[in-house]
Amino acid sequence: MVSHPDRDVRAVLAQKVCRNIRQADLSEHEKTVVSQILSLIAKDAAAMVRRALAVTLKNSPNLPRDIALKLIRDVDSIAVPVLSSSPVLNDEDLLDILRSKAAAKMMAITKRPNITGDVVKAIIRFGDSRVVASVAANDGAEIDQETGALMLSLYHDNDLIKESFIARRDLPPTIVEKLITLISAEAAIRLNENHEIPIEMAMDLASRSRERAQIDFISQSWVSRDLKSLTARLAKEDRLTNTLIVRAACCGQMRFVEQALAQKSGVSLNKSALMVHDSGTFGLKALCARAGLGNSDFMLLRASIAIFADLELKGANYSKERFQTLMLERVLSLPVTFSDADSEYLLEKLDALDALCA
Repeated sequence: MVSHPDRDVRAVLAQKVCRNIRQADLSEHEKTVVSQILSLIAKDAAAMVRRALAVTLKNSPNLPRDIALKLIRDVDSIAVPVLSSSPVLNDEDLLDILRSKAAAKMMAITKRPNITGDVVKAIIRFGDSRVVASVAANDGAEIDQETGALMLSLYHDNDLIKESFIARRDLPPTIVEKLITLISAEAAIRLNENHEIPIEMAMDLASRSRERAQIDFISQSWVSRDLKSLTARLAKEDRLTNTLIVRAACCGQMRFVEQALAQKSGVSLNKSALMVHDSGTFGLKALCARAGLGNSDFMLLRASIAIFADLELKGANYSKERFQTLMLERVLSLPVTFSDADSEYLLEKLDALDALCA
């Protein structure tokens, strides 16, 4: 294998040897022998022979780590298969390659079946937009709320990265919310397909103002567990407006109202919830004043909360859509003067719900 003058023959023989090694259950002595054999192959002057080793053992735990480290520092055609798949490499090995900023090798790392958050952050730091888009599309890459937000902030004008996020099977809800304020109508349709967001809502999120769309996003059951972080971020971005809170109340999103008023007033969530649902008026009025809501906002909030409580007390087994429909019908019948924008929003929301319930 190592002395044959024809490189093609050496490559074929190397591949045969590596296939035998790939799935073998090796003893410690056999591992030593295998390491010696593979060292000879890894030193071959012909790239074709070294590539036969890299490709055949790229997924194998039997590839000795010292050989793997040698291969990932070889030319791209040899390094890429090992970087993209080898389970024997650890984060430090990958970080060393990322620091080199070798484009093809960085791209290979983004294809690995599992990528830790530390490696993802290094990819963002050292890679270009194509590399970042590749890791964004990899479901095996750990992308938490903070990292995803950083990627969208750095590349908010990059359609490839937005498309890559949309292609993921799972995203933190707050990242979905941030993403859908940036995308086109066509991308909204794909977001609907991949993340089960109702198409009407996705289109609204893509084409209308953030605040109008935000309420529909909040209504999704899968985002409810992240309301604290969502409201905190909305407040940080100056998007936790009084109008948003009042519209959410009109639609029956009381958990969001409790969290939002807690965020704006600085009281605990438990205290906010107690004050929101206090049977008297003083608790809610004091909370609204502390949160910076005016008297007209307070009046509409109080009425919406009373309607919400009445519907819940009836104990009927309403669907989510039916409950919201009843909320909106009764809110719109209140002797209150709505702004044109609020009236338009609530009426359009009611029309959409009527269509769903039909």
